Amino acid sequence: MSAPTPTLLLPAALADPGWIGADRIAALASAPGWTALSRRARMLAQAGPEARPASDPGHERWLRARLGLPGDAALAACAALVDAVPSAAWRIDPVHLHVGRDHLVLTDPELLALSADDAGSLAAAIEPLFAEDGLALERPGPTRWYLRELDPARPLRLATRPLSGAVGRNIDAWQPTGEDVRRWRRLLNEVQMTWHEHAVNSRREAARLPTVNSLWIEGRVPPATPEAELAARLAVRDLGAATQLASRDGTLHVDDRLLAAQLAGDPQRWAEAWRALETSVFAPMARAEGPWLRGARLVLAGDAGWRELAVSPRADWRFWRRPDPAALLAEPAAGGLDAA
Repeated sequence: MSAPTPTLLLPAALADPGWIGADRIAALASAPGWTALSRRARMLAQAGPEARPASDPGHERWLRARLGLPGDAALAACAALVDAVPSAAWRIDPVHLHVGRDHLVLTDPELLALSADDAGSLAAAIEPLFAEDGLALERPGPTRWYLRELDPARPLRLATRPLSGAVGRNIDAWQPTGEDVRRWRRLLNEVQMTWHEHAVNSRREAARLPTVNSLWIEGRVPPATPEAELAARLAVRDLGAATQLASRDGTLHVDDRLLAAQLAGDPQRWAEAWRALETSVFAPMARAEGPWLRGARLVLAGDAGWRELAVSPRADWRFWRRPDPAALLAEPAAGGLDAA
C-alpha cells in the first residue's frame, strides 16, 4: 500500500489585498514556482467565513477538522497536555491591549518578551483574586498560563475566541460570551486594576516596553487523546519556523512564516516570506521533488477561510481546469464547506 500523500498547511497564505496590496499579490502569484504548482493543482474543498461576528482563523478551523477535534475546541488550550498541567481547565495568556481610535486592540504577544521572574511577580499579585472565586493559576512558562477550577460546582461557563485571530484587531468581536461572562469581566477588571501600577509594569513602561495589562482566556483544555496531543505540539510550536508531525492521515507540515509576518503587522515581511516559500517549497513541489515526490495536499488558510488543493506529481493535461494562480490566493466567499 502506498504511503499517504503529505500535507502542507500555510496559515495566513490567503492574505487581505487591502493589507498586502492587490498588485503585490498578483506579482507574487506570477512567480514561476507558484505558477507551475497551480497547473498541477486541483481543488478538493474550501470553506468561507463562519456565520458569526468574526470567524476563527482559517488554519485553526482546518486543523480542528483534520485532527478530529470538537468544533469548539481551542488549539491553544491543548498546549496544557505538553506543559504537563492536564488538571487545568482553561488556557489564559498575559497580553497587552492598546487604545485605538475608539476601541482596544490586541498587541502581538511575541512583543511582550516577558521574563520568568516578571511573570511570576505578576501572577503572584493576582492569585488571591482567582482563589476567592474558586480558581487557581498554573504557570508552566512565562506566557502560557492556565486556570484550574477548584470548585466543581462553579465551573466557568464561557464561549471563548482564539487569541491568534484577534491580534492587531478591535477586540470587541472576540470577547467571551456565555452564562458567566459577567463573572469573568469582574475578575478581569480586578486583574487590570491590580496590574495598573505594578512594579513590573512601571519598569516596562520606563524601558518603553509594552505593559502587561490584561489576560486573554481561550478555550477549555480537552481530554488527553492522540488527536489532542498532536494539537498540543502545534500549539507550542515556534512561529516563523516549519513544523512536521506524523498523523494518522500522513505527514503534516506546517510552515508559519506568513502567519508570523501577519501577526507582526508587517506586509513587507509577508511578501519576503512568500518569496522564500517560492524557492524552498513551491518550486520543489511543482517539480515533485523531496517530500513531494508523490504529490501533495496544500492547504492555504486565511483570516477566516481555507482552501485545500491536491497537487499532482504529473502535469494535468486538462488545461481548461487549471486554477488561476492569483485567484487561488483569494479568501473563499462566505458560506459553509464546499467540496469539489
